[in-house]
Amino acid sequence: MDYKIVEKVRKNYQNDRLLLQTEIETAFRETLNNRKMKTSKSTKVWSRKSISSLLLVTILLGITAIPEKAAAQNPYKVITTSQIKVSGTSNLHDWNMSANNFTCEGDFTVSNGILKDLRAMTFTLPVASLKSKEKLMDTRAYKALNEEKFKTISFKLTDATVVPQQKIIKATGNLTISGVTKPVTIQSTYVVNEDGSITCRGSKAIKMSSHGMKAPSFMMGALKTGDDVTIDILLKLKK
Repeated sequence: MDYKIVEKVRKNYQNDRLLLQTEIETAFRETLNNRKMKTSKSTKVWSRKSISSLLLVTILLGITAIPEKAAAQNPYKVITTSQIKVSGTSNLHDWNMSANNFTCEGDFTVSNGILKDLRAMTFTLPVASLKSKEKLMDTRAYKALNEEKFKTISFKLTDATVVPQQKIIKATGNLTISGVTKPVTIQSTYVVNEDGSITCRGSKAIKMSSHGMKAPSFMMGALKTGDDVTIDILLKLKK
C-alpha cells in the first residue's frame, strides 16, 4: 500500500468535505433568512418546506461526518512488559543490551479476535535506555551510536501485510539509527490475547556500518566487536 497516495486522498477528501459543509451551512442560513415563519397564538410554526430543508441539511452534515469517523484510528500502545534486545559478537565473547523504556503505537484492525490489518506504526527508543551488564560497554555503545547528537532510534511503518492463517505480520518501514535512515522489512509472529492486547515477536539482523556506525572496540583495540547485530523485538500493545 502506498501511504503517500492514501494520505493525499485523505487530505483531498477532508478539503472537499469542509467545502461541502461550508456550502451546506451557507444554504441553511439563506433558508432561515428567506423563509417566513407563520405565527399562531405567539407560537412560531415552520412551513413544510422549511422543515424539509432543515432535515436535508442535517442529513448531509451527518453524511459528511461518517467517513471521518470510519477513518478514525484504533491506536494500540506498548505496555511495560515489552522489550527490545540488541545482540552482537566480538573476538572474545558475545554481548547484548536491552531496553524496556520506549514508545510504540500501532493502528491495528481487530475483528472478533482476529487481526485483520496494520495501517500505521511508530516506534521510538531512547539510546540511553539500552543497558548491558557492563557500564564500559554502555559508554562505548552510546559513543558508537553518536548518542550525544542522535538521542533516539526510531521506526516508522510504510507498509504491512497481515497473514492471519500463519499469524504473521510483514512490516516494511524506515529505521533510523544514528541519524541514518534505511528501509527495512521485519517479519514477526503475533497473538491476539484474551484481554484484547496484541503480542508481537520478531527479530532483524542489521549491519552497524549500514547506518554509518563503527563497531566499538575496547582495551586499545584488543577486544573488537563485529559489524553484525541482531535486534530482537517483543511488543505487547493494548488500547
